[in-house]
Amino acid sequence: MARQALPELRRSGISTDDEERFWQRRFYDFNVWSAAKHAEKVHYIHQNPVRRGLVAEPEQWLWSSFRAYAHRERGIVLVNAAGSAKLKATTAA
Repeated sequence: MARQALPELRRSGISTDDEERFWQRRFYDFNVWSAAKHAEKVHYIHQNPVRRGLVAEPEQWLWSSFRAYAHRERGIVLVNAAGSAKLKATTAA
């Protein structure tokens, strides 16, 4: 993501104090390569509103994909069906 976003920011004329540092210091990008890691990250995301004290249970957060994952219910947050997302590899121009 950062590799794609930085050149776009430069082309648009947006600059920062440190253009090479895209993420804030305590944040970083992370590629998810396994089903176990995907489940771990989805669980972490679903727990965010609970940890912040906004709701008691993840399914209570309206803008969550929790109900889609846990109960296969369609909600505000749409989740791709397994295998429906297609990745495209591109070469740098």
